[in-house]
Amino acid sequence: MSVETAKNKPSALKDFFSRIIDNPIITKELKGRMRGRMGVINITAYLSLISFFIVLIYLLLTVDGSLSNSDPGFLQTVGKVIFSTVVLLELLMLGFIGPALTSGAISSERERKTIDLLKTSLLSARSIVLGKLGSATAFLLLLIFTAIPLQSLAFFLGGVGMAEIVISTLMLVVTAVFFCSLGMFFSSFAQRTLIATVFSYATILVSFIFFIMLLFFISAFDSYFFGYNNPQPTPLENIMTIAVWFLFSTNSLFAAVMSEAILIEDQSLYLTTSSFFGNTSLTLPSPWIIYVAFYIVLTVVLISLSVYFVNRPDR
Repeated sequence: MSVETAKNKPSALKDFFSRIIDNPIITKELKGRMRGRMGVINITAYLSLISFFIVLIYLLLTVDGSLSNSDPGFLQTVGKVIFSTVVLLELLMLGFIGPALTSGAISSERERKTIDLLKTSLLSARSIVLGKLGSATAFLLLLIFTAIPLQSLAFFLGGVGMAEIVISTLMLVVTAVFFCSLGMFFSSFAQRTLIATVFSYATILVSFIFFIMLLFFISAFDSYFFGYNNPQPTPLENIMTIAVWFLFSTNSLFAAVMSEAILIEDQSLYLTTSSFFGNTSLTLPSPWIIYVAFYIVLTVVLISLSVYFVNRPDR
């Protein structure tokens, strides 16, 4: 029985990937996106913008009087700054590009009156959603992996390890899939592409505004909520610390910056005991772990809702 199970596992995995590759929507969308000029223009503009900021940061660090080429730590500092800049730029640009690729995936079919043709075909609602989502995600993954050589410049300069490359790439991939799923979710029930696009970007903007407001609120009342004068934090302060840490970890910029800071200060990829809020000494997971887990779950929920709305009869 175990031998049959072992034989069936590769075939089942092969069938899963073959169903994804053989999805006609993925083939059609990818051919249309990559054969045109816009695909090449987008990749060129994406890499050019990142390269411009890398050169700019290198020049600024070189001109800075506090750093010099004779300083042993100069190259490591440049390497870390370049690596962090590339990752943060990619996170920001994925937030702009991702929803734009999928916010019109289903709503544009409604505008062209072709959604009924898709529904009456042999493709299920899940295949339609995964096909549209897969083509957009594949293009974003292409952008992410084409920027890896720019990130690898940090290897020549020093200061960045392989673990940081792997974690940053994982965060970028999860972010790309989530933003595409967000646009797909609004496109699945919106009647117009403009409405789906506005809702997608408004959601991203509101989440960042909420994060900034939360940051200012905590910085203004941190001594009140986290009791710096109290040597022994109360259980309520510990609960608030965990809640705030979780909320902050759902922000891509905070998760990336704090994960790097924890790696530098604690030399740990997974846990930290640093007191970022108050004087608590709780052992907390690194923000990238919470970020990846949270957005994987949220992406699955958005894809499931998108399949439901596509499968539901239009009113």
